[in-house]
Amino acid sequence: MASLHKDPRGKSPYWYCAYTLPDGRRTFRSTKQTSRKLAMGIGLEWEKCANQGRDGTFTEAQARKVLNTILENTGQAPMQSETIKEYLNNWLNGKELANKPRTAERYRIVVDKFLTSLGAKSRHQLGALTVRDLEKFRNESMAEGKAPKTITIEIKILRTVLNVARRQGRISTNPAEAVDLPKVVSHTRDVFTPEQVRLLLTTAKGEWQTAILGGYYLGARLSDVINLTWENVNLTGGIITYEQRKTGKTVTAPLHPDLKEHLMKMAGDNPRAPLCPALQRRSVGGRKGLSVTFTNIMRDAGIGQHQVKGKGKEGRKFSKLSFHSLRHTFTSALANAGIPAEVRQKLTGHADAAMHQKYTHLELEPLQAAIAKLPSVL
Repeated sequence: MASLHKDPRGKSPYWYCAYTLPDGRRTFRSTKQTSRKLAMGIGLEWEKCANQGRDGTFTEAQARKVLNTILENTGQAPMQSETIKEYLNNWLNGKELANKPRTAERYRIVVDKFLTSLGAKSRHQLGALTVRDLEKFRNESMAEGKAPKTITIEIKILRTVLNVARRQGRISTNPAEAVDLPKVVSHTRDVFTPEQVRLLLTTAKGEWQTAILGGYYLGARLSDVINLTWENVNLTGGIITYEQRKTGKTVTAPLHPDLKEHLMKMAGDNPRAPLCPALQRRSVGGRKGLSVTFTNIMRDAGIGQHQVKGKGKEGRKFSKLSFHSLRHTFTSALANAGIPAEVRQKLTGHADAAMHQKYTHLELEPLQAAIAKLPSVL
């Protein structure tokens, strides 16, 4: 029978409970309560758990029920009780992804695959997740022949959602952080030469000329260029200000004289009108998307994609030249002209220097000029 006692040393104001553990040993523990009534309630719950443990009938569900009873009796909120499947799906439906449908769809594909990998364990409590569960998921993806980069992205997505759970106090540690990621060897984009950009502009018609100039002189992504409106353009001040759809970051860039002259010729009176109304109505991806159309423009201009096979058993072909290469071209041209990295990073809106460095392709001449600045020792 559980019994209450005061600290015999007189050092603690709390009631202590004495009860028998499942292995038959008697224990003496503080209830952290000064109220005898609340302390007795906690002591009786402890004793009930110990008796069930001795009989081999104590389960995780019963443990949570006991803990919630104790919390409620002491005026505290009950523990959050969600299964792995419930938590992951609730997170996917959260507000943080409401304005990013494509990102939400990519995350949902990964989460659904992970839940399939877990099988019946997906109905266990969130805290039951282990490193082995994540490693099993990684190994299954590797066995399917997925590219290392794809597998890395999948694990990082799971790290993201589980880090939210950790910050919310739902789990004490994030098991996905202990999973070793496969080594990734990424392909990099090539850059267009000025002659190739001229060929693209000669071949392209109408709004595509505006889009290409936007990619070349702003370093903007295709999705950002086609969603520009006249509200983003300040022809008097000679600047364009827009919010990147991918990152949400606001970028302000001066207008190059060529781009300004092009926009002056087509300027309208409606500030909300898009610069590329026909292109804005189309999707970027897909078999009939804008990316495919740009590939056709490249072909007609006599410019190859420089395709290479992706990694993994089912590796897709990677085009080293695409519309996104205009972004690399913009950054690299500025670097080769001696523009400091921090200025280039601000113009492109890159989140960090490491990402920006991947977009910078230095030519030999400025590198030679840099080496020549070293003082002679002979």
